Parts: sequence; C-alpha cells; structure tokens
Amino acid sequence: MAQRPFQTGAAVNLSAGESIKEVVISTVPAKKRFHVKFLGINGFGHPKQPLFYAVHVTTGSRTGIYPVALNGVAEIAEPEFPVRYFGSQDIILYADPGSNLIFTVARKDTTGNVRVFIDLCGILVDVRSRS
Repeated sequence: MAQRPFQTGAAVNLSAGESIKEVVISTVPAKKRFHVKFLGINGFGHPKQPLFYAVHVTTGSRTGIYPVALNGVAEIAEPEFPVRYFGSQDIILYADPGSNLIFTVARKDTTGNVRVFIDLCGILVDVRSRS
C-alpha cells in the first residue's frame, strides 16, 4: 500500500460581529485516505475572549466533529490582535477519499477581529478498490 507525507492548512478570519465560521481546509484526493497525525493552531484575538476550535472529518461516510483544546495563551505587542492562542497535538483521525476536512472557529463575544491558522499533517494512503 503506497503512502506519502501530506500537509495542508487554512486560515479563518472572523470580523467584528461574526460569531462562527467554517472553512474547508482541504479535500482528500480521490482513491486516497488521509491519516491525520498532527495538528497545530495559531489564533490571534483579544483578551478574555476564548475561542472554540473543531475539526470535522468523514470516516466510513460518517462525519465526526472533534473539538481541539489549546494549551497556550500569550499577550503580544500587536494592536489589532493583542492575544495569541496556540497549541499543537498528536491526533489520529482518518478522512475518506474525496471528503472535505472542515475547520470551525467560534466565539461568544464578537468584539474585534480574529484570525486563526490551522495546519494538519499526516500520510496519504492509497485505497484499493474492492473487486
């Protein structure tokens, strides 16, 4: 079974007044399965404004929603985004051929702009057709 490393990512921008946004990170190529092994998130926002993050993957024709808990917060010298939310973690997720990997960012307080970057890496694996 052929395998090759694969990495993909996306950015989500929430404008003032927006509370939630979903973006397609990537579409898994046909005849491949994406074995997601690691993810990293870098978010830029505002103090005391926690953000919710989730990754959606389809496995066996069922979409699962996996919330992500970040482990870091730091104040930074950036007037538009004075707080950085960050984290990375080992994960094991499998995404079906042709399915969309989706990333959700949500917040309760919609003051100010928010920018979040996500990166996923893992392995693309050939899927054999069943005869």
